[in-house]
Amino acid sequence: MKLLTRYNRINLLSTIAIFILSGVAFFFALHLTLLKQMDEDLRIEQREITNYVALHGTLFTPVEVKDQETIIEKTTTPYSKEKFKTVKVNHDDDYRQLEFSIRAGGEWYHVKVRKSLEATEHITRTVFGITFCMILLMLLLTLVINSTILKKLWQPFYTSLDRLQHFKVNNRESLSLPTSTIDEFTFMNSILERTTAKAIQDYERLKEFTENASHELQTPLAIIRSKLEMMMQGENLTEYQFDSLQSASEALDRLARMNQSLLLLTKIENEQFAYKSTIDLTQIVQQKATQFNEIWQDKSLRISLDVQAVQLHTNKELIELLLNNLFSNATRHNYENGIIHITLMQDKLCISNTGHPAALNRKHLFQRFYNPSNSSTSNGLGLAVIQQICTASGFLAEYDFKDGLHIFTITLTDH
Repeated sequence: MKLLTRYNRINLLSTIAIFILSGVAFFFALHLTLLKQMDEDLRIEQREITNYVALHGTLFTPVEVKDQETIIEKTTTPYSKEKFKTVKVNHDDDYRQLEFSIRAGGEWYHVKVRKSLEATEHITRTVFGITFCMILLMLLLTLVINSTILKKLWQPFYTSLDRLQHFKVNNRESLSLPTSTIDEFTFMNSILERTTAKAIQDYERLKEFTENASHELQTPLAIIRSKLEMMMQGENLTEYQFDSLQSASEALDRLARMNQSLLLLTKIENEQFAYKSTIDLTQIVQQKATQFNEIWQDKSLRISLDVQAVQLHTNKELIELLLNNLFSNATRHNYENGIIHITLMQDKLCISNTGHPAALNRKHLFQRFYNPSNSSTSNGLGLAVIQQICTASGFLAEYDFKDGLHIFTITLTDH
């Protein structure tokens, strides 16, 4: 949920609650005020009756007036004090009534003076209705004004967030954030700019170190390989010495391949293969199969190639690296007279091959240095490279084992 949406929801609910409580309080306050005014009018009627009795010594004959009644009854038990109450007349209309006792002509009388509450209730309903409409209008205006003001106030934040989202450390461009008159946003932007600048600097140093380390390793590796080859060509080598030198040479080759694979992984992770173009995937698969054909013949592998015409918008170099690793993996972990099936469809590429008789560990399969066969010729990085290329290209790499075949499926979700 967005911040503004959450704030508006909380603000709206709290404002509605406040207005409801205020409206109820206002209704009762207005009702009590009008009732008090009605009681004051009844007291005026009481004083007029009292003054009339004091002047004439007798009670007047009640005259019927609209919305008002005066009832006089003889009594032997006068009220100790006056009483105000609301009564219903004819089981329908509400009246405010004042009851009191008065002595006239030597006798006690109960006097009830009533006034209709219809006008009072009408005023209450009218005022409350107008007030409710005003509150509702004010609520809507407050919501609109708050939303407009808050959007304007938070605009620098969302601009900074958008620029931060599109920031890439490998672009070597410093993050430029908009200026703001709000201290908190200014402070946040300054921290983000310093942090991203430090990230760019650290990235450049790491990239330079990785490239330098990989480059510097090539020379000593080449020297060691040359020396080993010279020693292996010696005439007086024993079988044990020759085997030892050959083992060292194989380990050296494995180290060189590992160095190249780690450098490749670093380049992919740093998005150094960002350029994309429309490529003919069918042609690239066929070309790669032709390149591997001699290797497959040497191992007496039976190849099945079934490809459809597929155009793909991606990085060509990454695709070639992906196919090279997939084909190498299917070849290296296969046995003589084994099988490799290559199938290319519009939405997926499947490579299935014979090999290890049991399924591989799906949980660790695409992790670095995972080598299920413990082969000395494998550095355990091939499948990690495949996974990293798929992630960078927007593809999905999956593994399955069925009918003695190891099946690697690449879903081409970005084509």
